[in-house]
Amino acid sequence: MRIFKYPINIGKTDIGLPVGSYVLSVQMQNGQPCVWVMLDPDDENKTVATFEVVGTGHDIDRTDKGFVGTFQDGAFVWHLFVGIYK
Repeated sequence: MRIFKYPINIGKTDIGLPVGSYVLSVQMQNGQPCVWVMLDPDDENKTVATFEVVGTGHDIDRTDKGFVGTFQDGAFVWHLFVGIYK
């Protein structure tokens, strides 16, 4: 297992990850929102994780999404959710 960092966008970002991946954290780094994921880089059984960043007070349908964390960017407060799709 290793930990990898992926930049994400405000809104939705799709990332191909091994099926057994575990999302660890979300934070700003050098002005860019990033997510850290623990995974087995040799696992060829992939899935698509859809990361969705929404602002406080914005609408979200989270019926199929897991909460990852909250992060700040200046005056903005964002919340990261993830849905895993095979």
